[in-house]
Amino acid sequence: MAQNSLRETQSAIYSKNTKFMHIVAIGDVHGRNAWKEVTGTEADQIIFIGDYVDPHQPIPDLDVIHNLEEIIAFKKSTPGRVTLLLGNHDAQYLHYPLYPCSGHRADLQESLGGLFKENKDLFQIAWQHDNYLFTHAGVSQGWHKRNISVLNEMKKENLAETLNAIYKSEYRDIIFEVGQRRGGWHPYGGPIWADRSETKEDFLPNYHQVVGHSRVSDFESYSDENASITFIDVGDTRVRFYHRRFGEN
Repeated sequence: MAQNSLRETQSAIYSKNTKFMHIVAIGDVHGRNAWKEVTGTEADQIIFIGDYVDPHQPIPDLDVIHNLEEIIAFKKSTPGRVTLLLGNHDAQYLHYPLYPCSGHRADLQESLGGLFKENKDLFQIAWQHDNYLFTHAGVSQGWHKRNISVLNEMKKENLAETLNAIYKSEYRDIIFEVGQRRGGWHPYGGPIWADRSETKEDFLPNYHQVVGHSRVSDFESYSDENASITFIDVGDTRVRFYHRRFGEN
């Protein structure tokens, strides 16, 4: 692991009459254990963007399983401080045989599926602070408009809680919709499956989104005068974590 990786961050101050909060987001894990570098920080909230399994690189199966066990234990040790978002690679084990994607390991379904199912209540779809929204893949305007009736029916305190409520409801399938740009038949991908080519052109107004899912060589941000989306799935090329500070120092 790079000794200076914790310094290799994106940091900013965002003040909106809120108390100080330091958030760290960890991009797609895929069996890697670089996340341990942030466990000793003073961050108020640590958010895992999802995709804990199905490594792109040769990592032994037992190491992948043990890494997920350690992440779950970390969540249990400080439940209010650690957020575990669900990714598409995780959902295919948790909800097998529903929501399949590439990389599924049939020989690990029993062990990984059991681990996810035993701890299913620790995982969620979204997390939000002010108008900063964290999901695995992002929310596009197109998907939001297409599903506005469900979003309104299930409306909660904020968009993240609405998405979390939908996940636990009869409408769950819309969360896992796969868009045409990812080989699906839906016009837009949901917050677990939306492709970067969708969300960078059609990100949701009035929100600053932080997402993984689409691999990038370094952090990429797209914005207009009142909204943005930042892609942080950089684990294949570097160790880097997203930092955001709210309120006054």
